[in-house]
Amino acid sequence: MKKAFLTLAMLCAVAMMAGCVSSYTSTIVGGEYDAKKNATDYFVLPYGQVSIPGKWEKWGYNQSGRQQFFINKDSVIVAVAFGRTDQYEFNKDGALKGLDFLMAFYEWEADYFKSHGYENQFIGTDTANQYIIYRFYSKTANTYFLVGVKSNGNVSNYSINHTDKWTEEEKLLFLKNLYNN
Repeated sequence: MKKAFLTLAMLCAVAMMAGCVSSYTSTIVGGEYDAKKNATDYFVLPYGQVSIPGKWEKWGYNQSGRQQFFINKDSVIVAVAFGRTDQYEFNKDGALKGLDFLMAFYEWEADYFKSHGYENQFIGTDTANQYIIYRFYSKTANTYFLVGVKSNGNVSNYSINHTDKWTEEEKLLFLKNLYNN
């Protein structure tokens, strides 16, 4: 454990030094299943971290969306992505913040998914916790998203892909718990 902590500390120091000489932000990515907590931890420092209840395996990675996919024993697939508000093409200047950013994000996503034949449903907004929930669906897909923004400008994006293992209520509660914990 000490060796892992020292290695992480050294990596953090290197990442911070790299950030001082470049506009590029270095990230540290990791996490694993913790049997004592019965949760799978995942982090992308300095942007965010999450503890996903239960045991999940990394299933794939989408580079363009910075999404790490996880799958559990029931074949439920979730995706997690962390970033900053100014890393999105529609907000390069960082002018959009909070709910304004979230609504612009939703419109940006809606345009993309509509152009690929998906329908969309805006489910709701939590202004106190700064997140939105929506879904995109077609005859073969049904994905629920929760996207939230923290006061420091970090964005958390969670989704549950098409599954009939959970009800809509279970999916929404799962996403809210990921964001709020």
